[in-house]
Amino acid sequence: MFENYLATDEDFRAIEEGLRTVWKKELDFIFKNRNLIEDVVVISYDAKFLYLWTRIKLPRLKTFTSNLSNYHTYKIPHKIKIKDEWQTGWRAGLSIKQFNKLLSTRPQKSNFEIPKISGGLLTPFIELQKKKKVKNNPYITRESFPATLVHEFGHIYWNQHKLWWYSNKKENLRYLKMAKQLYEQEEEIPKIPLYFPVNAGIGEIFAFCTEYWVSSVFWPKHQHNLDIFAQERLRRLTTKERKKDLEREDSVLEPNKNPHDFAFVFSKIILARYPKTWPQKLLKKFIL
Repeated sequence: MFENYLATDEDFRAIEEGLRTVWKKELDFIFKNRNLIEDVVVISYDAKFLYLWTRIKLPRLKTFTSNLSNYHTYKIPHKIKIKDEWQTGWRAGLSIKQFNKLLSTRPQKSNFEIPKISGGLLTPFIELQKKKKVKNNPYITRESFPATLVHEFGHIYWNQHKLWWYSNKKENLRYLKMAKQLYEQEEEIPKIPLYFPVNAGIGEIFAFCTEYWVSSVFWPKHQHNLDIFAQERLRRLTTKERKKDLEREDSVLEPNKNPHDFAFVFSKIILARYPKTWPQKLLKKFIL
């Protein structure tokens, strides 16, 4: 349907609205350490080009006009057939692996060193979302598009804290040494904090809380649509949960299998309980 679609100024304006919002002072309490999202490369695409928005200078790439003074904008020609499914959403990371080889060396680095978010353009995004058989789909409005970009920045910010696995080699080696000494009957018990990874589903809560809170300030229509969608979704989840045998089946709240439903439930509760401190709560390490 959109395999031959070419980007318009309105498509670019929608992406830049999302980027402009990320850097507004109102979001300082969410993105407290701005360095963690400073180098994010935002990537979208049409039938002919990849479009990049980045604060990093990328020499030898062709530029295109932008209204963002603090971003560099580039376009890279491609000959890849764009599928409709690639235009229906955004994600933290590169949506299409084939695009990686088209990027210059620096953006090809890991998603921790040079974070990336990518996804479709406004017009195909909304039109394809409308075709989905999703009751009360909140992602069919103009407001929902920049909110989706901010959501992905929430993912990047949480991911950069590396909370869901043992990512600190120095700490890991200390734990290994301490355990070995204790097995060898070492009498002294080292008093160092014990860190336990949190479930990766917390990242989905952080991203949704970011989208929801920002929408309450800048895109209230989108927040209202999220409320309507969530109410219906939770009614259906409640019916399913009542019928489950939880000794044999996973709950509808299982974060690894149902991360978005998990986020719909707990994000709203967390935002209500910790309206000003939820980012710190969700970024806190679990330490004994």
